[in-house]
Amino acid sequence: MIELRNARWAVAMAAGAVLVAGCGSEHDSAEHGKSAAPSTPREQLVLTQEEFPAGTKKLDLPPEQLQSTVGDLTATQQNATFTPAECGSTQQDLGAVTKELLAQSSISAATGKSGQIFVEFVSGRTGDLQRIADGNKRCGSVEVVASYDGHQVTAKERVTDQAVPRDLKGTNAIAYHATSTATTDASDKPLTQNAYLGYAEVRGITVAVRVAALDDSLDQAAFDQFFVAAVQKVAKAA
Repeated sequence: MIELRNARWAVAMAAGAVLVAGCGSEHDSAEHGKSAAPSTPREQLVLTQEEFPAGTKKLDLPPEQLQSTVGDLTATQQNATFTPAECGSTQQDLGAVTKELLAQSSISAATGKSGQIFVEFVSGRTGDLQRIADGNKRCGSVEVVASYDGHQVTAKERVTDQAVPRDLKGTNAIAYHATSTATTDASDKPLTQNAYLGYAEVRGITVAVRVAALDDSLDQAAFDQFFVAAVQKVAKAA
């Protein structure tokens, strides 16, 4: 039961990572990077069990389940109320971009200590990281009220800049710390999620990573190791 619950949560975390990454517009890969795109198949560019941080366990993350979750999130957002209101249109326009990104992404995920979830995307499309940065700056603090499964959910979300790992200095990369506290009309107990997110463009490929936990047990050192490993695998691939 524990593994099943973690797998379902990983899908939701992955969907969230894609929705954020989808804020960027896509460009031809030849316009980015200092070297040609790898000849290695994209599904071999994601991290293997041995390449994830120590103590993690690989998760099976079916693409069709992820597609379904993204669809559910997108449908929920269409009827949600956002404060500030202008941040709603940004989120609601991500559905089509997200589906396109998923169709061209390989995904890898694992669970870590204290229930942390590690998710990695390697996409054949490049994203506009500056546009992502601008969007997070403009809508870094948002309240969302939505209806889900017959209940009203209120979530307060905040995204702040995070230092890029030292080993990625000189790479086109950005990183964030995100927190989300949600309450429902069915429970007085809030649910808080913390996450580190990282995005990088390397050799015409977008690498996105997310480490999330439903408490304050996030390990920044593990996130840094994860982000660096994901980017360097693409950078060094044949």
